[in-house]
Amino acid sequence: MQARLILFGLSAMLLLTAAMSHVHAASALVQENNAGCLGCSNTLSVSFATNAGAGDVIVVGVVVADASVPLSSLTDSLDSPFTQAGTSPNATPPAVYIYYATLSKGGVEIVTATFGAAAPAESVYIYEVSGVTTAGVATDTGSGTGTSISTSSSVTFQTGAFLLGIIGTNNFRGTASAGTGFTLSTDSSGTGVTYAEYSTSGVSSPTSFQATAHSTVSWAEDAIALMPN
Repeated sequence: MQARLILFGLSAMLLLTAAMSHVHAASALVQENNAGCLGCSNTLSVSFATNAGAGDVIVVGVVVADASVPLSSLTDSLDSPFTQAGTSPNATPPAVYIYYATLSKGGVEIVTATFGAAAPAESVYIYEVSGVTTAGVATDTGSGTGTSISTSSSVTFQTGAFLLGIIGTNNFRGTASAGTGFTLSTDSSGTGVTYAEYSTSGVSSPTSFQATAHSTVSWAEDAIALMPN
């Protein structure tokens, strides 16, 4: 009888351990920042207010008002190997990019985008995210004209993922609202043509990263889902 109780207890512990192994921790936004310019040069840099931490993931959104101006390179002060997640399909202004990298070391983080030429407007958004992996990244893009913004198809993700949509428009006086469950990043760029929305919870899978422009615009969006560890 005692042996059976011991075996039962061990079996219960093994089942609990197996169940816990499938539970993912939630992602967390550590810090964010963005910068932009009108009548720009061919480079734009932005940094965090505090040092970034080793092992965290840096996500970068870049918007250039003229799609004919290429993004030549994306570098940072911590020598991170950036991977491109996607590029918006718009053939006319603007062009939108998302990149990501895992920090191999911590410290002062300055991200610099270099373009093939000066553009009328440029913006760079940066996010430091903890509790996520760069394995199994999900992405999608969208473009169109109107007030309803979304990716072309829905993205499936795990609960606790970090979701980010980067939006560029051709309207220098437009505004936008984030979709349900998303938070609109405060735009420090001053261009009035770029927006970003993110979420670490409150959005059900799948999602098409919806947002609303307050006036009719030509828009493009890149979106990424980083899965929790």
